Amino acid sequence: LVQTAEAWQHCLADLRQQPQLAVDTESNSLYAYREQVCLIQISIPGRDYLLDPLSVPHLDGLGELMADTTIEKVFHAAEYDLLVMKQDFGYTFRNLFDTMIAARILGLKQLGLASMLKQEFNVDVDKRFQRANWGKRPIPPEQIAYARLDTHYLPELRQRLSGRLEEAGCWVESQTTFDRISQSTP
Repeated sequence: LVQTAEAWQHCLADLRQQPQLAVDTESNSLYAYREQVCLIQISIPGRDYLLDPLSVPHLDGLGELMADTTIEKVFHAAEYDLLVMKQDFGYTFRNLFDTMIAARILGLKQLGLASMLKQEFNVDVDKRFQRANWGKRPIPPEQIAYARLDTHYLPELRQRLSGRLEEAGCWVESQTTFDRISQSTP
C-alpha cells in the first residue's frame, strides 16, 4: 500500500523497469457527486502495488508510464478506468490490452473478471467490495485484499488470451479495438 511520497518514488523506480503493468482503479462513484479515483492497483511479476492518490496526490511519473508505448498496460474492462484517470489526472494511454475485450472477441460467454478468474485459475473473488466507498480511510484489510486480486492475475490472463487471439486470427482486430478504447474521452 503506497501512501507516502517516499514509498511512491520506490514504487515508481520499480515500475519503470517493467515491460508490462496490470492496472485497475477503485473510485467513490456511488458516494460522491463528482467521482474520484481513490485507489490505483498495479501488478508486476512478484509484486502488487496499491497506490493511494488521496494520500499521495502527486503521483508524478505515473502519467508517463501510462503513455509509454514500450510498456504494455493490461486492464479488465478498461474504458471506465481510463475515463476516470483521464478526468482526474489528465493521463494519456498507449499500448493497452483489455482482457474483457479479448474475451468478447474470442466469443467467451463469461466476461466478468470474477468469472474469468474462476474459470482460468480456479480463484474465487469476493466482489462485495466492488461498490464499497473507496474514499474512506483507512482502507480496511479485506478491501485491500479484494483490490489486490483485481490486477494480480491479469498478466497471466492476458498471456492466455493473447495466445487464443493469435490462434483465432483475431490479433489485429483486438489491437485496433484496444487502440480505439485508449482514445476514449471523459
